[in-house]
Amino acid sequence: MPRIGGTLTPQEQACAEAFAATGSTTEAGEAANYAHPVFAASRTLARPAVAAEVARIQLERISNEVLPLAVDVHVALLRNPRTPAGALVQAVKLAYDRALGVGAADGKEPHEMTADELARALNALKREQSDRAAPIIEHQAEPSIFA
Repeated sequence: MPRIGGTLTPQEQACAEAFAATGSTTEAGEAANYAHPVFAASRTLARPAVAAEVARIQLERISNEVLPLAVDVHVALLRNPRTPAGALVQAVKLAYDRALGVGAADGKEPHEMTADELARALNALKREQSDRAAPIIEHQAEPSIFA
C-alpha cells in the first residue's frame, strides 16, 4: 500500500521499476524481495499508484531513449541513397504528418480507417464529449421552470 502522501514504498518502487524494464512479474517480484514473487508482484502491480508509476517510467524511457533512436534511424533512412523510393515516401510522409500535427486518421473517412485509427478517433470524440459536458454537482437543486 502506498505511503501517506502518495509516495510508493521501496518495495513498490522496486517492483514498478523492474516491471517497467522487463515486463516480467516474476522479475518484478524478485527485485522487490517478495516471499512469493509472482503473486505479490501481481497484486502490487494492480494498485493504481503502482500502475501509474510503471506507466510514468515507460513513458520516460520512450521519451529519453526510444524517440531519439527512432529519429536517428529516420534521418539515416532519409540520407541513405540506397533507401528504396517507397520507404523514402513513407519516411517523408511520417515527418510531414508529425511536424504539421496531422494524425494518422486525419482526413480519412471511417471506412478508410484501420481498427487502431477508428479506436483513436472514437477516443478523441469521447474526450471532446466529456470536455464539453456540464459537471453534475450532487445535492445541487435543479433550476425550476416555475420559479
